[in-house]
Amino acid sequence: MSRMYDIIQELCRRDGTDVTKMCRALKIPRSTLSELASGRTKQLTLKHARPIAEYFGVTIAQLAGDEPLEIEPDQTDAVSDLIRDEPIAAYENLKRYLTEEDKADIATLIRLRAEINQGKQ
Repeated sequence: MSRMYDIIQELCRRDGTDVTKMCRALKIPRSTLSELASGRTKQLTLKHARPIAEYFGVTIAQLAGDEPLEIEPDQTDAVSDLIRDEPIAAYENLKRYLTEEDKADIATLIRLRAEINQGKQ
């Protein structure tokens, strides 16, 4: 399996999707990623790498493994676990269009609301 495929799988995991759904959304043949997964190809062409990078909001260098991905924030408290694990349909559908700062703001708002609600119990 290629490093690029591993990175794509990680980005899919972070985005709450999978490779097949991503391929469908981008109109990229699933077989293109299967070739990458099997090692028959080592890298995607720009024709396919560019839309994938844009989809996940990363650079092509990050997608290729030449630059590191941003590290996911450490979420160890119970409220953070709730935020991470609770599916929020509207947010999930828009997540790829939000900056990391936007996501942090949303997480802060959810955390504050959850803490207020915990205090009411």
